[in-house]
Amino acid sequence: MVTNAWVLSSTSVQAQTTVPVAAIEKQLLDLYQTTKATADGTDIVTAGSVLVLQKDHLLMDPVDQAIPTPNVYKNGSIAGLAGAASFLKTVSGLGALNPFAKSTAMTTVTSGASATREFVTGEKFWVTKIETHSDGVTLSLLSDPIKDKRYHATLTFQFAKGSAPTADDVAGLVAEVVKIDTDDSSQDQPAASNGKQQQAAPAESAPKTIALGQSRDQVIAALGAPAKVVQLGPKEIDVYPDMKVTFLRNQVVDVN
Repeated sequence: MVTNAWVLSSTSVQAQTTVPVAAIEKQLLDLYQTTKATADGTDIVTAGSVLVLQKDHLLMDPVDQAIPTPNVYKNGSIAGLAGAASFLKTVSGLGALNPFAKSTAMTTVTSGASATREFVTGEKFWVTKIETHSDGVTLSLLSDPIKDKRYHATLTFQFAKGSAPTADDVAGLVAEVVKIDTDDSSQDQPAASNGKQQQAAPAESAPKTIALGQSRDQVIAALGAPAKVVQLGPKEIDVYPDMKVTFLRNQVVDVN
């Protein structure tokens, strides 16, 4: 009986700390449309969401470096591993003791510490992949050309050990670092556009629209003040005559 009670207790704790990986990934993919890049990362095939950085110190290496610069968001700030490629180049001299010695990547990696670039608040880039695991979420990032050179990196949001964050928790965490750009006119025209720039409609005839990731101020600027506001914990629902707009930490996460 004691053994059975322990098993039930252990199972209960495990259930409580199960991370809803599929739900988290689905919500993030709904919020942030991924971009498809060419195999070498030098151009955009299909454009997705343009993200605006909300924190300083994101490190990115040129795409000709085989390994994107890894960054981790923790305790409200970004920490990046500068010159990851340089580190691998250094350890390549360890011969048989080096686990990367026979890696094909080693033949393409060159010293990149001096080429590493720090991105700061307000700079923009694309997200090419979102990977969710039981211990965190990783975004793969790609910049537009800067002096004819694109940069790439990964940004990982680690979950606290033993925690079971919800999809909304993780979306809020990611929103602390990036937001969707609502005016991407400064970005390159994606390759998928075939060089044909879309003509913008005259301002006076443009419909009033809102998009995922917009702030509440932007929604009110487009639609006016809501008829009713409902507070549900971290969520806020603004009710309009023909729709309901749901916000999480001041960003649109649902419209119906």
